[in-house]
Amino acid sequence: CPDPVATNIRDVVSGPGVRLVCIRCGTESDPAPHGRGCDRCRAAGVPANLRTDYEMPSAGERFVADLAGPLRGTARYRALLPAAPDDDAAAAPSPMFAAPRLGAAIGLPRLWIKDESRGLSWSFKDRAAAMAVQHARTLGTEVLVTASTGNAAAATAAHARRAELQAVVVFARGVDPLMAAFVAGYGACVAVAESKRDRWRLVGEAVRRYGWYPMSNYSDPPVGNNPYALDGYKPIAYEMWEQLGRRTPDAVYFPICYGDAIAASRRAFAELVELGLADRMPAHCGGEIYGSLTAALAAGTDTVAAAVVDHPTSATSISSPQSTFQALQAVRDSSGAVHTVGEDEIADSVALAARCEGVLLENAAAAGLAALRAHRARGLLPADTEVVLVASSTGLKSLGGRLDRPLDAPEVDDVSALQALTREQEEHRR
Repeated sequence: CPDPVATNIRDVVSGPGVRLVCIRCGTESDPAPHGRGCDRCRAAGVPANLRTDYEMPSAGERFVADLAGPLRGTARYRALLPAAPDDDAAAAPSPMFAAPRLGAAIGLPRLWIKDESRGLSWSFKDRAAAMAVQHARTLGTEVLVTASTGNAAAATAAHARRAELQAVVVFARGVDPLMAAFVAGYGACVAVAESKRDRWRLVGEAVRRYGWYPMSNYSDPPVGNNPYALDGYKPIAYEMWEQLGRRTPDAVYFPICYGDAIAASRRAFAELVELGLADRMPAHCGGEIYGSLTAALAAGTDTVAAAVVDHPTSATSISSPQSTFQALQAVRDSSGAVHTVGEDEIADSVALAARCEGVLLENAAAAGLAALRAHRARGLLPADTEVVLVASSTGLKSLGGRLDRPLDAPEVDDVSALQALTREQEEHRR
């Protein structure tokens, strides 16, 4: 691990013209990249994150001008971002494609998949990591630190390595060994804490004492990622809007843990509306594991209490029992909906996406599809609803539990047997 270099985090500031304000009460905070959230709201018992606040209308005018110019990728949206990645691998847009067979199976023919598995570490966490790395470089910060169960750790490690910065990853005991090996493969400094709360404590102390750049939530109760990193997800929404011919879909679906991506998407669409580029906000929806958001929405409260962990989950990337106010706000203010997904729903959704569209979803990513299917089945989505499903990560990351199982496949010794087996499987598929 790197030698600690003492830095007063309050002396580390963002670029000019960007403030941090509370998403709940509007109080301005110091502009350093931190994950404390709003001190005022935390003291009131309602932990809430901060957001970047750009100098409008001048930033909006630059944003509109760049949309009409030659810039490509994330650079097109630089006016409403804290930094623009200068690395083509980090700035390229992710593909979005129609999913007619999956849509037919669900009863939603206007279904799209936004494939976020094309980045350096194969998940939408690459968005936040790319943005944070670039922001850290503008500040002269050389060490990035994260507390993560997997995807954020992998993205931090990959993008730090590409930028020649040092990544420090703190796992909790019991981390998925496949993900741990994946992260270690990038050459990150890896350590293991006794619990998730211990991870947060260590990361928070490193940020305060040494000025390391935070790449994940470290607050307890959680509030979400530092706002500059969180802005890295905003281009998902901007791209979605452009890929639809500068139209707004009716709804977008995400897997939800702390809600960084869904909160950033809701913010980005709100900016498009504010600039007169979109006429409405899509409903922001998704699937969670233990039901903390579902309970908060039902209670009409601003507080998201921890839910009971009543079963293990294969969706380890979103396995926290407690979500955040930013996720609650994104769903509530966009008239969205959340579904608490079960393990069978996750497995069925993984199989359905692979069978219909050849898309292998990580188990956590399948939570968004499971929620979409549940909402359609309950009649919350009319058949003509246009939906974008954010496929947040590749299913290769969920195969660790299968590696010690023998291959369940019949042996064949001639081509006739192979043809018979092929026909049998095709009939079964139908």
